[in-house]
Amino acid sequence: MIELWSVPTANGQKVHIALEEAGLPYRATMIDLTKGEHRTPEFLALNPFGKAPAMRDPDGPGGRPLVLAETLAIAWYAAEKGANGLISDDPAIRAEQMMWAAAISSSVAMPFAMQFFATQLAPTPDPWLIETMTSGARRSLDVFEARLAKQEWVCGGAFSVVDCLLFPVVATSARRLDGWLEGYPSLRRWYDAVAKRPAVQRGMATGSS
Repeated sequence: MIELWSVPTANGQKVHIALEEAGLPYRATMIDLTKGEHRTPEFLALNPFGKAPAMRDPDGPGGRPLVLAETLAIAWYAAEKGANGLISDDPAIRAEQMMWAAAISSSVAMPFAMQFFATQLAPTPDPWLIETMTSGARRSLDVFEARLAKQEWVCGGAFSVVDCLLFPVVATSARRLDGWLEGYPSLRRWYDAVAKRPAVQRGMATGSS
């Protein structure tokens, strides 16, 4: 069984959903960031950057234990191991999936993370930073709104690991924006479809209590 050290935030939810959709059994332990549990020697042995989630698969490739950190790496590993169609066998589609997965983990995650820091954690609000990061977060939603206006899922006609990675951004991070999905009808249609999936519901519920 995969051992997962996670957080009940968008980054953790991305991995929970990928594991659930892949059909892989896992045991999740929630890390309390406010208590510095991500800075203990034990956790730093899993991820020296001190970021959750992190995982250990005692039955990794070739039957050897495998430790992984970084949300994208864990979700992609789960999708490959589960072999439930979350990653395409077509090399061109697979490359496109990796591009969009990487974009969600970098180009999309950064403005949302900074928007959270600027609005929730900064000791003194900086109007310029708040506006800049909020605008960046909305621009990233604009990209997916345009894409989903033309197709059912982010990477075409099939649900994939990319949808697993995007859903918590929309469900959790984007809720901090005024109006949430007002003005994003295609994203709303996609969100409603993904939210009905039992594996997604289980993934979102992991660590929430």
